[in-house]
Amino acid sequence: KDGDPMRVCVERYGFLPTDKAAFKGEIPAIKNMVPFEPFDFYIKRKLYVHNMGHATCAYLGQLLGLEYISQAIDVPEIRLIVQNAMLESAVALAQTYQVPLDGIVCHIEDLLYRFTNKALKDTCARVGGDPGRKLSPDDRMIGSSALALEQGTTPAYIAVGAAAGVHRYIKEAEMEQGMESAKKVLSEVSKLDVDGKLAAMILA
Repeated sequence: KDGDPMRVCVERYGFLPTDKAAFKGEIPAIKNMVPFEPFDFYIKRKLYVHNMGHATCAYLGQLLGLEYISQAIDVPEIRLIVQNAMLESAVALAQTYQVPLDGIVCHIEDLLYRFTNKALKDTCARVGGDPGRKLSPDDRMIGSSALALEQGTTPAYIAVGAAAGVHRYIKEAEMEQGMESAKKVLSEVSKLDVDGKLAAMILA
């Protein structure tokens, strides 16, 4: 059906996490449904692993003038940064929710493979869109970094993605690129102490 404007393409996906605490009575046995409590783990895993890694890939891809996520993740340096940023989040999530790390690592490997899908034609511009929201205190870049620090993990790679996100924010806001603009964004958008550890890592 190539060329058919009505064609719809989707990725294979057969896994449905559900909020175990929200069920009334006996939980039905549905194939590939995974009841889990606290469900907040899956919400944070989506935001701090998937969304954060995706945005990091987009922002770094744009810095190199690349159009698609699949192009960006094929750059070895970007893949290394994205993978390690996701691992930093994974370690923090495993410690916070007392879940096995190996399951999150397998999820990361699956995501990295999905990022390479050229057929999606997913652009860095779309994935990195609305950088102000993505740099807000509880969202993917800053929220994941804060959780990592809380659990004793240094978010060195997430900070690289956040810095690239700050660069895009400054560019879209038509601010002058430089340290003072970056400090302003981290203070006003991310609500960070510009003299704190996380801000220092991002500014560096």
